Amino acid sequence: MNKQILILSGPTHEYIDPVRFIGNASSGLMGRALAEEAIRRGYTVDFVTGPVADQNLPDLGEQGRIHHVTSAAEMLAAAGDLFSAADIAIFTAAVADYAPAEKQSEKMAKSDADLVLRLRPTPDIAGTLCRGKQDHQTAIGFALQTSDGEAAARHKLESKKLDGIVLNTPASLGAADGTFSFLHKGTASFEIWGRIDKHECARRIFGAL
Repeated sequence: MNKQILILSGPTHEYIDPVRFIGNASSGLMGRALAEEAIRRGYTVDFVTGPVADQNLPDLGEQGRIHHVTSAAEMLAAAGDLFSAADIAIFTAAVADYAPAEKQSEKMAKSDADLVLRLRPTPDIAGTLCRGKQDHQTAIGFALQTSDGEAAARHKLESKKLDGIVLNTPASLGAADGTFSFLHKGTASFEIWGRIDKHECARRIFGAL
């Protein structure tokens, strides 16, 4: 029987008003590479994606489904419906950490005055879902850091109950490649993969499962 994989990809957009949002520069290219590698290996894929360009979406054919979402709350809801059926979950989405506490229903007029926004934390998607992770399930996360990368990634691995984590840097955003390292749960040191393209990174992730 084919294994089922859940991949979370792309950014989330947390809207301030109907036209402005808080988000990040995630292109969805890493998620696409993972989905294409999963298809190549015969997995059935559920691909939950935030807003990305159409050309950055994978072609899943009959082996999977793409689920489009916008916000972190929508991504959690969609992934929550799919997580229990997944043998593997890979959390490569770059979820915005904060959202406006209140969304304005009308476009705000520009003013010369400073604008102060009150923000609230968005849901911890990986942490929430992995609290219910079963013994047969494997969960892989990503950590994008600008400093103290290994310590931050190790903390994320343990606090979110992940089985492995990929560490990278902002240089990978929107790029075809990046500098990656990988840490297995229960191991002492990171595997340094160095600068590789995202398809090679995807192959190495699946090789580590």
